[in-house]
Amino acid sequence: MTQYFASFLASVAVSAGLTWCVRSLASRYGLAKPPESARHIHATPIPRLGGLAVFIAFLCLFMAYVWAGKHGWGVPPINGDVMRIVVLSAAFFLVGLGDDLITVAAWVKLLVEVAGAVGLYFSGIHFGFCSAHLGSPWANALCLALTVSWVVLICNAINLIDGLDGLAAGAALFSMVTIFTLALGSRPGVATATTILAGSLFGFLIFNFNPASIFLGDSGSLFVGFALSAFVLAESQKSATRVDSVIIPLVSFALPLTDVALSLLRRFLSGHSVFGADREHIHHKLLELGLTQRQVVWVLYGISALCAVLSLFLLSPSVLVFIPVAATMLLLVFFGLRKLKYPEFGEFQRVGQRLVLQKKVFARNIALRKACAGLQNARDAAAIAVILEHCLGHDFDGFEIVLDAAFEPEQILEHSDDGRSIRVHWKVSKERLVLTLDLCTRNRRPMGRLSLFQGTSSFLLIDAELLKGEFRHSLERAVQNTIDRLVLTTIPLSAMLDPHEVAVHAGYLDNEL
Repeated sequence: MTQYFASFLASVAVSAGLTWCVRSLASRYGLAKPPESARHIHATPIPRLGGLAVFIAFLCLFMAYVWAGKHGWGVPPINGDVMRIVVLSAAFFLVGLGDDLITVAAWVKLLVEVAGAVGLYFSGIHFGFCSAHLGSPWANALCLALTVSWVVLICNAINLIDGLDGLAAGAALFSMVTIFTLALGSRPGVATATTILAGSLFGFLIFNFNPASIFLGDSGSLFVGFALSAFVLAESQKSATRVDSVIIPLVSFALPLTDVALSLLRRFLSGHSVFGADREHIHHKLLELGLTQRQVVWVLYGISALCAVLSLFLLSPSVLVFIPVAATMLLLVFFGLRKLKYPEFGEFQRVGQRLVLQKKVFARNIALRKACAGLQNARDAAAIAVILEHCLGHDFDGFEIVLDAAFEPEQILEHSDDGRSIRVHWKVSKERLVLTLDLCTRNRRPMGRLSLFQGTSSFLLIDAELLKGEFRHSLERAVQNTIDRLVLTTIPLSAMLDPHEVAVHAGYLDNEL
């Protein structure tokens, strides 16, 4: 352990010194960049070349360790896997540095990520559990796809979470604790490289913590993301059958991976480009809740630390350990999403509720279609009232049918000296008007309206389109039949439906919701 501790302290010192030099030179030569969009939190120009200091510090200490191992200084030599990872990571650093200085297109960075992952695969660095199945073309293609997906995912996870002072570097440090623990004893090269990278990031974090005087930049986030993803792949080579060497890093990377997954899902649900930038990441939503930058960073540090601890519990694979870890992670995500209040997931939850209630929706619509058939034969107000109560009573607290003045007795009947109106009216108490449907005659002449009421804001299960279409046409026919009967027989409305029945049928329905 002494060699690891010494490597960590040395890399911290070298990285802190280099970060100070890079920050000073960048400010002197005008390389500090102002905020370029509304999603950037800082208000003043700040250098984005912190990745340069991190990479040089890591490379210097790593090469010094390699030299010490070759000259018998009591440290184990670095294996070939780690050497290939360092060489490939240099390409990621250079592409990120180009983006920090002159801007590189997103598709170019994605192409480099894919190429780096392919390079790892053909160098023999991939998930260990794939080794037992390699040989067939399908198995090889699947292993390659998993390797590329893993590298691209981790690179972008570290890049996306780099939105607040010290957040990306701190979250990566907690993940490195898990990688170091996994590699300790079985993969000393990976453990040493992880220790040196952790020290390099810690030295940079001294200047990057809020208020930051230098940022990690794409040169740092791409380099660190690729290195961490590759170290996980290299460490997983020790076991060709167990998948816990993959599950454990997944848990330790839970915070940045969750942010990536949420970004992709909410952009897809809202119809935006999944590759676009926005200001709705987890740290942005916490800022909207009123927390300061430091408070947000400390909260997310605490979550990263919790994920690291939970991942270490999985070092001894057991169902008794896995179940509480999985339950804790699910509860953390569930209550976290509720607290952040993403509107996309509120709508997603509403759709889920609709799916759960779909059986009741079917029952409501079937009752409505049966009511349409019954209305075809209705000839009086009482029959219409009974049918409406039966099919609408589950979703509405009251309904009202009112005919236009053109259909009063004095205009359509020969005798009107009694002044009675044929207006069909189910009077209701003071409920909230939910829906109004215009009613027309067979010649599409306006005849009146149907108003539907609710006493409370209940979840509407009935199909509104069915109400406005087939049901309305059937109701129009029933009302027309009733009017025709009044005209032909000159029967007053009071003889067809007495006031007591009107009150019963009209407005005071049992709401079963």
